[in-house]
Amino acid sequence: MKDTQLYEQLLGLSKPWSVSRVEVDLEHNRVTVHVQCKRGVVWGDPETGCDRAHVHGWVQREWRHLDTCQLETRIVAEVPRLKYKSGRVENAAVPWSERYSRITLMMEAFVVRLLQAASNVSRVASLINLDWHTVNDVIKRAVERGLERRAEEPVRELGLDEKSFARGHNYASVLTDVGGSRVLEVTPGRKLEDAQRVLSSLNAEQRAGVSAIAMDMWPAYMSAARTMLANADIVHDKFHVSKYLNDAVDRCAGASTSGCAPREIYL
Repeated sequence: MKDTQLYEQLLGLSKPWSVSRVEVDLEHNRVTVHVQCKRGVVWGDPETGCDRAHVHGWVQREWRHLDTCQLETRIVAEVPRLKYKSGRVENAAVPWSERYSRITLMMEAFVVRLLQAASNVSRVASLINLDWHTVNDVIKRAVERGLERRAEEPVRELGLDEKSFARGHNYASVLTDVGGSRVLEVTPGRKLEDAQRVLSSLNAEQRAGVSAIAMDMWPAYMSAARTMLANADIVHDKFHVSKYLNDAVDRCAGASTSGCAPREIYL
């Protein structure tokens, strides 16, 4: 098998894209794969769905790919610039990378796996010889894809809690998926409107499907849950229930030693 055919299969290329040549530079430990696009291809206008896009020129771009035999591998291709009926101009989409990304989809998936195992962005960037901004862009795109998928996923059990940060009484409300062990949304503040805003990150169908939400006894959180999660039971964690119980016992004990009849306490 020729090296051009090998890389066409590795990249999953099909018409109008093909590999024209492969350059191996052992001195710099690099492989450069040159990909070409067949001239004369008719590109559609996605904005109208029926018109033809005009090829408004070509631009040469380069992407970092997974290493080949420990050699840094790059893809170089001339990409058509498409002009639509509205006058908007953009690069044509390529099958091996997201639009305007500087690395391939396979490389991006590998970076995400490294980020899950490594301690920080700089460590991943140093390990695979990418700059910090490129790795950070991978994180942003991964988060966007995750948010898109999350909008369609049912969530049965939620957690709503406050977290203090910096110095002083600065709080943030944190919404979590208890069953999925993941953070869904974070918003500044812990007032009623803050709790409503963080719950609004779920769509109406998702909120209707919530069966239980765990929280402390903060009135703003309980009020927001009652109004926005009609089918959910409010569950208070053991720590706060024990704290209120201990406080009640202490108050009863104090009332008894002072010679006064203890008040009735309802929990």
